[in-house]
Amino acid sequence: MQDKWYSDNRDLVKWSVLLVLARKYKAERIIQIAYYRQSDFGEIEIDGQRYQMPSEILPFFRAFKNISRLSQLPCISIFPEIFENRVSYHQAAIEFIEGFAAERCVVFLDPDTGLEPKRGPDLKHVSNAEARAVWDAIPSGWPYVLYQHLTNRAGRPWIEEKRRQFKDAIGVSQVGVASAQKIANDVVLFYALKP
Repeated sequence: MQDKWYSDNRDLVKWSVLLVLARKYKAERIIQIAYYRQSDFGEIEIDGQRYQMPSEILPFFRAFKNISRLSQLPCISIFPEIFENRVSYHQAAIEFIEGFAAERCVVFLDPDTGLEPKRGPDLKHVSNAEARAVWDAIPSGWPYVLYQHLTNRAGRPWIEEKRRQFKDAIGVSQVGVASAQKIANDVVLFYALKP
């Protein structure tokens, strides 16, 4: 998740879905694995002269960690490490999740795009193996949620293909789909309950 995308219509959808799922499954906490990557916002220009953005602008409009103030029950914990190295990031993320084992939590994977494409993952994606490793690490009864963005611009159906990919990646028979087509028609969230 890049901070330049924080607080758009997709956030309205994903955090609405997450709160409803947390309440439905009586989770005390939502753990966001943010896949955080810093954005370069550039400069502004006034009458031909360039200026850096004032320091108070980005923390007000794009501080993705502010989401932790959204709710007290469930509370929201963010894994805020910068996503640069896949192996060390996921190892640390799993250790972070394990720190909440005494509670019932929703675990939310929030990459820029979603599951890896056929050509393999880059920093915008979660690999199938990484999705499985997190699934294997969470306790029974915990909901597991993945953000998935539109995968093609050619107008072909994409949701069912990605739902099947997620289902196969984590080795389950059922995966739910949540969306809000009138708010953001290019995003869905897939979820499964750990048996």
